[in-house]
Amino acid sequence: MARPAGVSIFSVAILWKIHMDVISTSMPQVLRQVRQRRGVEFFSTIHSMELSDIPDRLRLMRRSQADLARTLDLDPSSLTKTIKGVRRVQPAEAIEIEKFFGEKLSISVTETAPQTPRRKATPTKIPVYGYAAAGQGERIAYADSHIIDYLDPPPFWRGGDDLAYVRLVGESMEPRYFSGEIVAVRLNLPPAKGSDCLIEFTDGTAKIKTYQGQRDGRVFASQYNPDQSLSYEAATVAALHSVWKPGMI
Repeated sequence: MARPAGVSIFSVAILWKIHMDVISTSMPQVLRQVRQRRGVEFFSTIHSMELSDIPDRLRLMRRSQADLARTLDLDPSSLTKTIKGVRRVQPAEAIEIEKFFGEKLSISVTETAPQTPRRKATPTKIPVYGYAAAGQGERIAYADSHIIDYLDPPPFWRGGDDLAYVRLVGESMEPRYFSGEIVAVRLNLPPAKGSDCLIEFTDGTAKIKTYQGQRDGRVFASQYNPDQSLSYEAATVAALHSVWKPGMI
């Protein structure tokens, strides 16, 4: 291309260098913006979405796992287990995940992940524990040999065999729960402070209380009737299981 009259070769060279410097400086920023705005589509052209890709997808969309958990009506800890492959994704959840990200999952929703439930329910029934433990006040006998019945799962339960029912003994949790009332418990899901839980003891007994935390080798809880704080030596507590609510899985 002919250079304009009066412009030296040296001037053209300088202008060309400035032009290339601008391109090399701005291009990475432009690419970053494209990736941020079209992150999901960018990755979709490379491979189908795996469950393990979810954190990266969320970062590109500037969304959080909590946002996705709310969409799926899942407890955040359950979503984390699903992403890590230690919990099976349910068919309805897979559909919602695909809608959320606008692309297909690469796995079959029938694939199973390793699960190690403490107690097993029948395929359609949940075990009920509720025999009063001899000489233990309001504690129930909590062992597979002391199942008193099997009942249908709660209407909104979408999990596996890690749920149990407990029939309360005594009046200490009134008016929250009444003696003889049956409460669903999510096995091996640690309770949040201030939430209700089943405290399982090493002697094979258990009771429903409100969890208040742990410190100095003790587990703290509370009850309603009478209103009082309780504490137990941590060494005597085998496990803490959250009382189940719809949306928790």
